[in-house]
Amino acid sequence: MPDDLPYHHDWKPQFETSLGLRVKWFGQWGGDPDWSIEPSRLGSDLICFFYLKKGSCTVEINGVPQQLIPGEMVVWRGGDVFSATQDSAKPQTSLSACLSLSRDDGSNVLLRHGYERHYGLQDCKSYERRFKRVLDALKSGGRWRNLHVTGALFDWLAELQEALAPDPGVAGGNPKTVHHVLAAQEWIQKRLSEDVSITSWAKACGLNADYFSRLFKTNTGTTPKAWLIEARLQRAARMLAYPEGTVEGIAENCGFNCPFHFSRSFKRRFGLPPASYRRIRQVRGFVDS
Repeated sequence: MPDDLPYHHDWKPQFETSLGLRVKWFGQWGGDPDWSIEPSRLGSDLICFFYLKKGSCTVEINGVPQQLIPGEMVVWRGGDVFSATQDSAKPQTSLSACLSLSRDDGSNVLLRHGYERHYGLQDCKSYERRFKRVLDALKSGGRWRNLHVTGALFDWLAELQEALAPDPGVAGGNPKTVHHVLAAQEWIQKRLSEDVSITSWAKACGLNADYFSRLFKTNTGTTPKAWLIEARLQRAARMLAYPEGTVEGIAENCGFNCPFHFSRSFKRRFGLPPASYRRIRQVRGFVDS
């Protein structure tokens, strides 16, 4: 036999991908008149697609309320603070998916796209059918479950991308800009108790303050200062849910050097002064005793 025969594996592949899909949650929720989502922050490497199937729902993203009607969707990006309420007379049913899609560098490529906050889907039945296929695949068993789940997820995601048509140039063609913002959020989360200026924050990310502020707002929809204040208030709210520590100590631990400023900011954000908020949280049983 000749020794110089070509190998089939030397041919150029027809298709290959290095995409890694990680799903944080994927499900349908609804029918509960007491349903709500407490204020939470989405992980910096994640994106969430929240679709209202029926009922009534108001979603708040970074302090901005969005009223949804059936067939509409909102998108939460990494670092967003979100919450949701409903009209108890019209309990909502929602389809919610939170995930990341990574390439070789490990970053979520979906965060590089310029999604709008609020969408109305044109073909709701098609979206709901594809979503259900993923749910069915997730419930399935058998030797090839992973392939069935992966296929259903990519089919759902591809059609969603077609429907939303996000701008792929959100980062100006340079994915490093998104990495800067995600790194900035992670860096400051570890230093919420410190007196950090926007200039020093930008410098820690290797950027000047003006460019950093523009970049941050483009990718998060809010300014670094507003994002930092919200992060500190959310941390304070979590700490107040537990009996340990004084209100003054919690304020200091969350970067508020002036208790009066902390109390005023907290009341503006949550509708109650810190001490009252703590009492109500504990009365309602949020704290394990």
